[in-house]
Amino acid sequence: MDRHEYMTTGEFASAMGVSKDTLFHYDDIGLFCPEKVSENGYRYYSIYQMETFDTIRMLRDLGMPLKEIRDMLAHRSPERVMHVFAEREQQIDRQIERLKAMKQWLSRRRGKIADAEKTDFSEVTIQAFPERYYLYGHVADGLEKSIYRKTSELIAEFKKSGMRSDYDAAYIQYDENVQKGKFTEYDNTILLVDERPATGQYEILPGGRYITAYHVGHWMNIGQTYKRLLQYKEQHHLKTESFYIERYVVDNFIAKEIEDYVTEVAVRILDASDR
Repeated sequence: MDRHEYMTTGEFASAMGVSKDTLFHYDDIGLFCPEKVSENGYRYYSIYQMETFDTIRMLRDLGMPLKEIRDMLAHRSPERVMHVFAEREQQIDRQIERLKAMKQWLSRRRGKIADAEKTDFSEVTIQAFPERYYLYGHVADGLEKSIYRKTSELIAEFKKSGMRSDYDAAYIQYDENVQKGKFTEYDNTILLVDERPATGQYEILPGGRYITAYHVGHWMNIGQTYKRLLQYKEQHHLKTESFYIERYVVDNFIAKEIEDYVTEVAVRILDASDR
């Protein structure tokens, strides 16, 4: 055996920048075996095997499972390699789209958190909101557990649709309940999304000027925030829609206790053309 053409397991592992255990594992599964094994069990790798190992490493970097690599190398041909590469290219394209969507989601979520940090939650203001879209879920019994269950169903539906934009859990409260002081009775839950859904049923929340107030703490005490909002509305002689949108702006992403949650309560101001 020409020692200039062969390397021990340790030498080959060092040259290729891997551990000896990796070479042992590849040998055990029949993926990459030493070219020679001496009578005393020592393994020797040919310098010409370095190209094959580089191919394996490249395919591993592409995310190909070891079994697929072994099968491809065992039955390699130009046609098979072209087919495998085309498949991996498609998978990478899908991964790129998924990562882009994740980056966009993170950017939007960071922006919302930054907005919340600089907002004075004690003030009632008028804010301009763009047209938004939402998925609606009816909750017949109005129980809290039913609301959470329906919210989870909407989120699953949203993700199944393939949409990658951010969403906010929200609720619609009706003026009829507000006028009667029934601030914590709900028959729905919604998912607010910034982008128009490509599939499925959705509703449109009109853009425009909204009277906006913030409630800090448990939602069961949200009545006090409605009273502040109604007082502002009366003082400024404003006409509004017959429903309010309650949206979490601080939730379990950044608050450990529900007492630290912040809910935005907003109602659209009706202009002369709306009346």
